[in-house]
Amino acid sequence: MTQTFVVDDSPYPARFGVAASLWANAQQRPLWSLRPSFSGDFPDSHQHVCQAGYCVTSGLWLSDTLCEEVAQVSQLSSAEPNSVIVLNPTHSAATATLPGTHLFTHHEGDTLQLLTAGREVVAQWQADSWGRWQAPAQPSQGTTLHIGLAGRETDHRQSYPAIVAALGDAADAIGVQVQLHFFAPATLSENLAELDGLDGVILPGGSSMAAVNGQIRLAVATNQRALPTLGLCLGMQSMATALVRQNPGFEQANLAEAAPDAPCHSFVRFTDLRHRCGVLPFHPQGLLSNVMPPKDMHYNHRYAFNPALRAQLCAGNGQISAETDGIIEAISLSNHPFWHGVQGHPELASRPQAPHPLFCAFLQAVRVTLA
Repeated sequence: MTQTFVVDDSPYPARFGVAASLWANAQQRPLWSLRPSFSGDFPDSHQHVCQAGYCVTSGLWLSDTLCEEVAQVSQLSSAEPNSVIVLNPTHSAATATLPGTHLFTHHEGDTLQLLTAGREVVAQWQADSWGRWQAPAQPSQGTTLHIGLAGRETDHRQSYPAIVAALGDAADAIGVQVQLHFFAPATLSENLAELDGLDGVILPGGSSMAAVNGQIRLAVATNQRALPTLGLCLGMQSMATALVRQNPGFEQANLAEAAPDAPCHSFVRFTDLRHRCGVLPFHPQGLLSNVMPPKDMHYNHRYAFNPALRAQLCAGNGQISAETDGIIEAISLSNHPFWHGVQGHPELASRPQAPHPLFCAFLQAVRVTLA
């Protein structure tokens, strides 16, 4: 079997590589990617954590066979002879003479096709309302849960789609309807009216530090309102900072990455300047061990909780729910229906037939609070 080159002209990071990923999965063939660039406002265009330990284009999160994402055509010489290789049109001229089959994507609304040069359809997928391409249709069921997801809808739909899809996986698994409500943390109202009418909140990760202060405000408010809350990566860091700020004298605590001049830093650079990126073991403890079993987690962070502030983090009802080699990987509140934050990205491990237990537990908790 020869290599197959898939020219993917998607203008959005969330769609780049989807067709090649699903097709390679179905054929159990290794996937390689030529790293694309995107014009437009896509701050999290390359935020999927791959098994090899670095970040790749976000649309590749659906791949179960991804080997590498490389920057140069010459680096493809290491690709297996039966590889599927996805690239955007800017690289097509450089690969046109390479031996193998050449296919092309066609995007039209929620329909995605893989075509030959003669426009013959090789494969076709349809996206559902969660942005999932291979999920079976599920009938609407039960009470509607209103879930707030911090961030612009365009960021979640066009740049980093995994959280929305993971919520869809969990909603199908436990048989509930979910109505999503998006709000940008950088432009929240003074009285946080965005939280009115919500049944639960997710504070996501992301590369934009402009979201931090807003996410800290949301963490404080969801604690006070007993609103079920799940924090992911930057969201967990915002939740931990909110707990530290409850202590007298620490009201100005902030992330060093977001506020280098803050008088107190809740999250600081690793002393060895590492980039902790990859798929690593995760062992929940305490309250979180009742929510999910030990399970590998995707990580992508250069900053960790400041060990000098452990006492402030755990003052009151704060708890450390997972820790590896002194790195705090999860936090919880003991007096709250559901208030858990994890340093990793559980959304990247969710699939329609295998939803991540943390997302299922979050929606279950929301449903219980409404009963």
